[in-house]
Amino acid sequence: MAKAFGSLGDFFPDTDIRCRIKGCDNVWHSTGEEALHNLARGGNARPERMCDECFELFKGLRDQEIPCANPACEKTATWNRFQQLEAMRQGRNGQLPRLFCPTCYRTIREGGDQEVPCRMKGCDNTWLWPARERLLSEDGRPPRKLCDRCFSMLRELTDRDIPCRVKGCENTWLWNRFQQLEHRLAGKDPDHPPRRMCESCFAIYRELRDAEYPCRIKECDGTWTFRAYEQLEHRLAHGPDAPVPQRLCSRCYDFYRRTVDEQIRCRNRGCNHTWTYTRSMQLYQHVRGKKRPPARACEACRTRLEELEDQAVKCCVPGCSRTWTYTASDQLRDELMGRQGPAAKRCHECDVFLAEHQTITLSCVHCGKEIPWSGYEQLLCELGTFSKPRTCTDCTEQALALEKPRQVDKIEHHLVVRIPSAGRWHEDDLIREWPPRMTHDVIERVEKADLRIVCIGDELTYSLDDEEKSWPYLLEQRLAEHAEFGTVAVVNAGIPFCTTAQGVVRFPRDIRPFEPHIVLFSFTLADARLYRHSGEDSWRPELSVEEMAAAFERFAECLKRTPAKTMYWTPNPIFPDLEEPASGSGGRRRSAAAWSQAQQRAMGQALRVARHGCTQYSIPMLDVRSRFEVNGNRSARKWMGSWFQHNELGARNIATWAADMIVREGWSTTKQ
Repeated sequence: MAKAFGSLGDFFPDTDIRCRIKGCDNVWHSTGEEALHNLARGGNARPERMCDECFELFKGLRDQEIPCANPACEKTATWNRFQQLEAMRQGRNGQLPRLFCPTCYRTIREGGDQEVPCRMKGCDNTWLWPARERLLSEDGRPPRKLCDRCFSMLRELTDRDIPCRVKGCENTWLWNRFQQLEHRLAGKDPDHPPRRMCESCFAIYRELRDAEYPCRIKECDGTWTFRAYEQLEHRLAHGPDAPVPQRLCSRCYDFYRRTVDEQIRCRNRGCNHTWTYTRSMQLYQHVRGKKRPPARACEACRTRLEELEDQAVKCCVPGCSRTWTYTASDQLRDELMGRQGPAAKRCHECDVFLAEHQTITLSCVHCGKEIPWSGYEQLLCELGTFSKPRTCTDCTEQALALEKPRQVDKIEHHLVVRIPSAGRWHEDDLIREWPPRMTHDVIERVEKADLRIVCIGDELTYSLDDEEKSWPYLLEQRLAEHAEFGTVAVVNAGIPFCTTAQGVVRFPRDIRPFEPHIVLFSFTLADARLYRHSGEDSWRPELSVEEMAAAFERFAECLKRTPAKTMYWTPNPIFPDLEEPASGSGGRRRSAAAWSQAQQRAMGQALRVARHGCTQYSIPMLDVRSRFEVNGNRSARKWMGSWFQHNELGARNIATWAADMIVREGWSTTKQ
């Protein structure tokens, strides 16, 4: 029976077991009896043992004392035979291991591992810094490492090529895994990488610097900043030699951004359409110091003007076969005003003849009495439709009484005001239109009046907004009370801001066609206008003394060529201190005070030039300024509606003083 079951050793067959020394590939042979014997002694059936070769080497080795692995420790650690044998079998025979002395080893056990924050921004996790590595650290600082979560995420990522952020560049920049991980931990979308430059663009960008360039508006002295990044994009888009773009400075851009397009009424009277006053046009006007929009035609008028053509119309002077040009602009104007066909008008040659020929005096062939021969009569004689007078009225009546009356052609001529349609005033936006108070009703009254007066000047001549309260209107009422004047018509030809030089340009249109008996003029306030000198932060007159004197002389020469009586009236006093400064810092108040002083000086200078011109050309002068100030400035301020404009009471006073001077001078005899 025992033979049938066998021995216990049959349960543990013979086995080849690998050597316990790491790095050794040998085996040793273990029998079943040895396994049973080990179990009987309470051991493992398959114990760990060295091979015979390792055991022979092990017996020849001895424990060694080597320096402690801690650089700061001077003690030694024991390198035992077993550790030496493993180093030999692993091929590390010539290398000393990193072992710690007992003291350092005890320090490692007592210190324990340390939790260190993850190096990745935005991560709150930690990683363990072993005590062994902490002891070996030279500076005692933990290395910058990732936590387990960040490290696992980092392994899942791959570097990506991202397009360069600069417009026009086709290169890419490398978005590495570490940057992508930071991007994700910051809560940003991984599908939207940051906008960066490629290496070539960044190299160019580092060499560029911000630069200042003049504003694109020539009249503006401001500058704009051409940023380095904008220069880079401009270079990539247009090449390295491309010119610098033209842009607005910050001041002009702020004005452009605040303004909006406006609809302005067409410049043509009778047209109710509008044209668009764009922001760009407003900016150009603002930089030039102009507040009013220019006079322009609407799109419908411009289209209609292109359809019309100039026409040749026969001259209205009897006997003249020449023509005058009925321009397309005049045709358009008459269409809008509802007029049928062109008005009666003289040709250019007849106008030139009348301008060159004034009324002359002839002598009667019988009695020697003076006979006035007007320029128009001379023109008719030149054309052969009128005979040159040889006898006076008295001699002619006597001859008619003695002789049988004979049939004589009778030519009657009354004043017809024909305002020229073309002239240099069209080149100036301020004066290209008729004066606001000059209407067709006024022109009709002038043609029928016995005494014709033209008041020409700036905003003080234009006077108050209510025409019936303006001093030219009141002057007409005052003179109408005197029977010796007959029918009186006063033309208010005042245009705000009009200077003497512009008055010279207006003379052929706003004075000469009316053949006035009296001309009252004053442009002094407009001549004294100031502008702000940005470079010196001061106020200066727009016109120099020489320019004002030259303009006054030209205007006086124009007056000399007319038979009209002339009178210059000094403007009322101005009080710039009545102009309230804008609310704000004290700097604005100081600027307002500087402007007030400069305006007073400019006004005095312009007034001196005008008085000198009146003396030089023997022009009578009505000193309105002195009459305002006769009772002091406090009384004068009662007659003022603003710092420069008189009020209703002041207008009545000016009209009264002007009427008294006309009556006192006896200018009623100027009727023709």
